[in-house]
Amino acid sequence: MQEVRHNPLRTKKDLTQLMVDLWKPLETYYDETNSRIQVGQTAAAYSKDVAGLECFSRILWGAAPLVMSGVEPELWDKHVEGMINGTDPNHDGYWGKIHDYDQRIVEMAAFGYSLCLVPDKVWTPLTSQQKENLVNWLYQVNDYAAHDCNWLFFAVIVNIGLKKVGAAYSQETIDTNLSRIEDFYIGDGWYTDGESAHVDYYTPFAIHYYSLFYATMMEEDDPVRAQTYKERAKTFAEDFIYWFSADGRSIPYGRSLTYRFAQASFWSAYVFAGLDHIPLGVVKGIILRHLRYWMKQDIFLPDGTLSIGYQYPNLLMAENYNAPGSPYWGLKVLFILALPDEHAFWSVEEKEMPSLPNRAHHIKPSFMIERDDDHVVLFSPGYLHTNGHAHVSAKYEKFAYSNQFGFSVPRAEWGLEQGAYDSMLAVSEQDQFYRVKRTVVEKEIRDGIIHFTWKPWHDVTIETWLIPGLPCMFGCIGL
Repeated sequence: MQEVRHNPLRTKKDLTQLMVDLWKPLETYYDETNSRIQVGQTAAAYSKDVAGLECFSRILWGAAPLVMSGVEPELWDKHVEGMINGTDPNHDGYWGKIHDYDQRIVEMAAFGYSLCLVPDKVWTPLTSQQKENLVNWLYQVNDYAAHDCNWLFFAVIVNIGLKKVGAAYSQETIDTNLSRIEDFYIGDGWYTDGESAHVDYYTPFAIHYYSLFYATMMEEDDPVRAQTYKERAKTFAEDFIYWFSADGRSIPYGRSLTYRFAQASFWSAYVFAGLDHIPLGVVKGIILRHLRYWMKQDIFLPDGTLSIGYQYPNLLMAENYNAPGSPYWGLKVLFILALPDEHAFWSVEEKEMPSLPNRAHHIKPSFMIERDDDHVVLFSPGYLHTNGHAHVSAKYEKFAYSNQFGFSVPRAEWGLEQGAYDSMLAVSEQDQFYRVKRTVVEKEIRDGIIHFTWKPWHDVTIETWLIPGLPCMFGCIGL
């Protein structure tokens, strides 16, 4: 992908070209109905057909803003044809009836998003029957259960899209789901991704991203919620800016890291929502440097499609919901293409990162951030609970997470070499099977020192004290 490596990524024209260049390698992977993009050879927890829909729909997170800006690449017509075929129950390309906790619930959101941004391109051209098919397929989202986390926003986005084009929608679903999401708010702009759940990038690239989209689209219909979401995003931005270094990198932490440059998508939604608590030139710099960094990494396969992995292809760190098209979730950062040409974002001078204190304490999620030039490190005591996602200890329970070094996930359970235990303590009973921290029993941060207690076995208790600092940290362990 030499095109993206040499793209200076400074102007709207540059970002437009980036979206075109990221999309183009997928052209040969559309199926015969154009309703699925069957890229790659690996699998996920859902069927190949659903994985094909996933890749198809995720293109829309970047394509809809691109088309809104007045650019229609050659693949757009193919994509619209695929949408028509995919929602036609009498066509071979039909995406089918959904069920509870279906991955298609996730992918439906991109169509609601597109109906809001470019109704003249995805709704107006349809015949009355095609419109009915689209509504019928999308409306299923109101009849089936979604996971009790950021997934609740997908039905909200579908319904506001339907509302915007004058189709049948469910206000009850909107109100019920948004009310439940309130239970995830822990204060100071932070959300957990569900009740008693982890805090990670799902706060910025999911819950805040969708909240700000809702706030912008529904500002007249729901002014109270819209204002609340904007105020929370402003507060969150004051913390989240610490996660980015001067060279554009952010902290690798938590699950779903294969979405890569989605890490900066919060800032795109922040600008789209008209927020300027952080100066526009600073936000522009964060987004563009982040994209420049990622486009120079080894994240592409030889055919130009995005790989599963982080800084390089790596299936080992993937989640069970990472199909070959999953990484295109990163296109959410290109939301800024929806800004009109005359928007100040395109003319304002790109600013460097502001001068920030070397240390920040994010109180609600219990994070300590240390900064030293381009090195940013997150220190965390961990969580009182866990979940069933892959490599949860590696992704949430290490002592430190650095934007310079990434982190390791274990290849196997036997031996130190297979475990790759960086920034963590691994203990064994002299049997080569090592245990690491998966949850904590209690934790606190006081006077800049992190203290937590954890139990690798039911009859063994370990106390750990961390003194965050750069270029190194200090730790003390007590059994």
